[in-house]
Amino acid sequence: MKARHLEILKEQGFPVPKFILVSENEEVNLSFSEKEYFAVRSNFSSEDSGEHSFAGQFLTRLNVKREKVKEAVQEVFASYAGSLDYKEKANRGKAEYGLKQQGKAETVLIQEMLFPEKSGVLFTKNPKGILSEMVVVLGQGLGDKVVEDQENVLTYHYFPGECLYQEGQGTGIGLEEDELKTLFSLGEEIEQLFQKPMDIEFAIEKGKIYILQAREITTLDMHLPARILDNSNISESFPGICLPLSESFAGEMYSGIFTSLGRRFLGKSVSSYEAVFQRMVGGFSGSMYYEISSWYDILRLLPFSGKIIPVWQGMLGISNEEISFFKKKPSFFLKCRIALLFCYYFLVSQRKMKELDKFFQERYASYSKRVEEEEEAQELYRIFLEIKEDLLREWDITLMNDMVSFISTHLYGKKTAFSLETMKPVRALFALKAVARKHGLDSEEYRREKKSYISAYGDRIEGELKLETRTYRTNEELLDRWILDALETEKTDCSEKDCEETSRMEKRSEQKQRKSFLYRLAESSCNNREISRLHRTRCFGLMRRIVDKIGEKTIGFDVYYLSLDELKEFLFSGKDFSLKIAREKELRKAYEKLPVLSRVKLLGKVDRDPLAGEIRVLSYESFKEKGNIEGQIEKPGKDGMLGNTGHIRQMEKAGKKDKEAGNAKTRVFFGRGVSKGIFRGEVLKIKSLQEIRVAEAKGKILLSYSTDPGWFPYLDMAEGLITERGSLLSHSAILARELEKPAVVNIPKIMEELQSGDIVEIDGDLGICSVIKQKEK
Repeated sequence: MKARHLEILKEQGFPVPKFILVSENEEVNLSFSEKEYFAVRSNFSSEDSGEHSFAGQFLTRLNVKREKVKEAVQEVFASYAGSLDYKEKANRGKAEYGLKQQGKAETVLIQEMLFPEKSGVLFTKNPKGILSEMVVVLGQGLGDKVVEDQENVLTYHYFPGECLYQEGQGTGIGLEEDELKTLFSLGEEIEQLFQKPMDIEFAIEKGKIYILQAREITTLDMHLPARILDNSNISESFPGICLPLSESFAGEMYSGIFTSLGRRFLGKSVSSYEAVFQRMVGGFSGSMYYEISSWYDILRLLPFSGKIIPVWQGMLGISNEEISFFKKKPSFFLKCRIALLFCYYFLVSQRKMKELDKFFQERYASYSKRVEEEEEAQELYRIFLEIKEDLLREWDITLMNDMVSFISTHLYGKKTAFSLETMKPVRALFALKAVARKHGLDSEEYRREKKSYISAYGDRIEGELKLETRTYRTNEELLDRWILDALETEKTDCSEKDCEETSRMEKRSEQKQRKSFLYRLAESSCNNREISRLHRTRCFGLMRRIVDKIGEKTIGFDVYYLSLDELKEFLFSGKDFSLKIAREKELRKAYEKLPVLSRVKLLGKVDRDPLAGEIRVLSYESFKEKGNIEGQIEKPGKDGMLGNTGHIRQMEKAGKKDKEAGNAKTRVFFGRGVSKGIFRGEVLKIKSLQEIRVAEAKGKILLSYSTDPGWFPYLDMAEGLITERGSLLSHSAILARELEKPAVVNIPKIMEELQSGDIVEIDGDLGICSVIKQKEK
């Protein structure tokens, strides 16, 4: 397979060094080249196939002198039997190990040797399952030093059309702009040629890029449905990095609302869409995203969906207009049912929105009083769940109103600002600022006006749907600070200016013709949309007050690092989540360094590595047309968190004294996750393979500085791997992926930190090693 790929690449004009194939008993003839040195590589018949792959398990000999090539060829042939225990496995079942092709003559590849200044591997898809990312791992000189972890590497993470960033500090190496462009272009062309995600080994000699190998990335299960995440619009409600409680609550909120909508429109067919409703939103690298395919599946149910979807995309500001579906096209009869109901709710939506407004205001006042009076943490959690079920139960009608708003505004076709409700909080803030200007912040007039503003709009702030955000209601000083800043920076009489501006906006609204039904529908639906969004903000503010009170009585701000289910388990069973909280804190710190992506395509639930090393965002000409990607990164605020996270340090102090001792014992180490999976078990520390027998590795997590091909039988017996060095190209990484064992590499000084007998948990996706229990000395 390897040689066949090289033949195809050569035929298509790709830069491939000259090579030949030889069988085991064939005389080696090197007349095809005048070179003095060669690379001798495996070309096992089942190697790199889609069904079976033995990457990293066969021998490769580099820098072989002409007179030593025959000897190297025999060594590679021997590795077919040795590394795989060929005979034993063949006896257990040829088909199981891909040996049904054993009748074919196995061959070895002899390739002209290059002496590159730098070399590495380009993955056209991240092997972890991030399909929208290309990864280049680069080392100095020959690639064997990189694979054997003898060289530091640079890693380039490229999201086409989004961003490019470099990780690590290589020893004077790096790729120039034109080299990067050439590599990525070659990768795209080779992937298109083979119609598969590819693992491409390359070398750069005297400024020219050569392709040494190209194999399918066999660890990706392309039969799985792809998840497409898009942060258009949702980033306004959940900006920056979100904490686990917000992610969890948002997921349940969206799922619950759409399930209610499904019951309203689908009837008995709602069960077939339950899985879709469960994945309306998702988290990636600490940020919130729409799972956009689920939204398209729901919009596809509507009449004239082909016309409605583009309108919806435009209203939400979705830049990538590619449409994808998980579900099959709905039946004609289901579409007819939905069409009739859609027409009905289209006509009654405004009446339903008024009913929802009244319902919310009554319930909100009642729940606010209960929350204020309740002091018991478990009962506060019960109220939390009750509010979630009660207030959000009828909320699905707001989705119908949104659709009415989108369609009526689009059909009206004029640049009209239906902003009466939108301006109410703005006018109230301007009025508060005017009072502060006239009477001062210490005056009774200001305190009275501020109390009134907070009562009505105290939860309205940037990041208002993130439960961890500190709002004007949770911290009145934030409002005072905003007023002071506004007064200090204004250059004109803002009181008159603000009043004139709002007056002009109101007059412009009055000047619009109000006789048109379409106009009145657009205006009403837009205003009702703003009312419901404000109610939603108040609902989240009420949830925030509950969680804050729970935190004050338990572990302080750390409650926000738990999911809803974990919070319940913590309150009612007393489970200790200190390790999980410590991990989540470190993850969020790491994710703050990474560029925020507008769209990402994934296989299953995967995430980016929480890179602990140096991160540098790069920009070259092909990105400049799409804007400066450095602007996509949010800068940390004065409190060390992203600006959008809000002023949370004060809250973090709550409960700190009670947990300091526990947190001091929590030990979490970050590296690079190179093979996904989670395993908890006992560490077996290995400095030399000669010190242990293979049987000792069974069921253990192997710990070492690095690995080489001789580790295969040990890793085959083990359940996981940790190394102090390594990259995506390490033997450790390659073998672990092929054997489907979780592995975390490149954890600095981990050999000093852990000992045999320690119990740890490794997460091969996130690159985390958590110490559960240390062996008593």
